[in-house]
Amino acid sequence: MKYDAAIITVIKDSLDELCLSSIRSFLDSTDLKVAFVLVDNASQKFDAHALVKQILPEAIVILREKNYGFGHSCNRGATEVEADYYFFLNPDTAITNHVFLHQLIDFMKACPAAGIVAPRLLYPDGRIQETCRRFPYWYAPIAQRTSFLPVKKNRQHRHRFLMEDFDHARYRLVDWVQGSAFMIEGKLFHDLGGFDPRFFMYYEDVDLCRRCWEKGRPVYYVPTAEIQHSYRKESADGQGIFNSLLKNRMTRAHIFSWLKYSLKWLGKKI
Repeated sequence: MKYDAAIITVIKDSLDELCLSSIRSFLDSTDLKVAFVLVDNASQKFDAHALVKQILPEAIVILREKNYGFGHSCNRGATEVEADYYFFLNPDTAITNHVFLHQLIDFMKACPAAGIVAPRLLYPDGRIQETCRRFPYWYAPIAQRTSFLPVKKNRQHRHRFLMEDFDHARYRLVDWVQGSAFMIEGKLFHDLGGFDPRFFMYYEDVDLCRRCWEKGRPVYYVPTAEIQHSYRKESADGQGIFNSLLKNRMTRAHIFSWLKYSLKWLGKKI
């Protein structure tokens, strides 16, 4: 069956039931033909199939024998459904705007050059999350995780990278958007080969957006479409960079992905 869109969510031992119930409410209210695909990377804390099917019996649930990482599992989920658009959604989100998908699809139809579009993400208390980014300099993790850079230099990096000068109430072109919630044209996703599976976690969204730009398919931020996101930065767990490197697998994944990204795009310009 061909769908208008497929919502793809990847989990590993963490799934907010509010996310599932909000998807249930959204699917019941939309006139779009939408599939929901959940890819479980060998969760041990719960039975993902039973949990999802209890709320969304029509969902496609893929149980994997180990943790393949985010991008690899998103690619696996996309193979299950033929859709005009794929919308990747984190499991710690809630759909609070039932026309968000209509808004994103309408935007892409009105702007056919667009490759990726992303909604505005809000914290549960209504504050806006800064999810649009400029492409990172090679020293980005050093600036984010240490105090090695001078205070002024660090502040300038943060201001540029996080687009703190950007009015999040406006539509605009952006370099890249966080993988927490964004939509890409289905044909383009397959033409690009999906996410680069070499990135276990982190930088796969930067890389995909960059490859879209390379193909002349820009990335847009669409503020009228909103989603709630309980953001938790797992790679920041731990006290200090060295302690975090030793104890936090996500910190190590972040550093390794930064190295892979830097080597992949070294000397290349868009």
